[in-house]
Amino acid sequence: MEKCPTDCQTVTVKVLPALKAYLLAVNEGSDIIIPSRESRLWGLVKTHLDLVPPDFRPTPAAGTTDTIRIAVYTIHRKNYNHPSRKVIVTDSLWRSYLTEDGQRVVADYLMRFFKQSYRSYMTGALGNNDDLKIHDAILNFCQLHKIDMDLVTYEMLRKDWFRFRRRHPEGYVIPIENKDF
Repeated sequence: MEKCPTDCQTVTVKVLPALKAYLLAVNEGSDIIIPSRESRLWGLVKTHLDLVPPDFRPTPAAGTTDTIRIAVYTIHRKNYNHPSRKVIVTDSLWRSYLTEDGQRVVADYLMRFFKQSYRSYMTGALGNNDDLKIHDAILNFCQLHKIDMDLVTYEMLRKDWFRFRRRHPEGYVIPIENKDF
């Protein structure tokens, strides 16, 4: 993953503290995510970029405890909507604000990414080691990804694992993780 220069334009997304800890762990300690241009994350961000509202207050450069930042590529494109004969111009110079709906959609996408990684880890850990208990596997996952147990409850992760196993009792093929979000 390439490093973001200090002058890159970013949008801020509010996330849960446990999700932020996970994203910091998988993103080499940086709270700025740089998605590739072909990634779903960039597609979601680009779709929800809007003009900056007049009452907007920017987040400090250091970020906050409950937000992450996503780098925004420079785009100057015209998208043509043929049935309605509209031309939609997307320019990140002017459209550099992520709407409330966009923040929710991006946060949901990142949470699904977290759950996919968690379920993949649990499937591999419990499937390859019969002596490993669910409690120990959850604690190992949190330790591996530097998630403090004050930020996430053991019961939440355990319930998610049991619900996942109940939905897929015969086994489930976990998709290959894409580190590019």
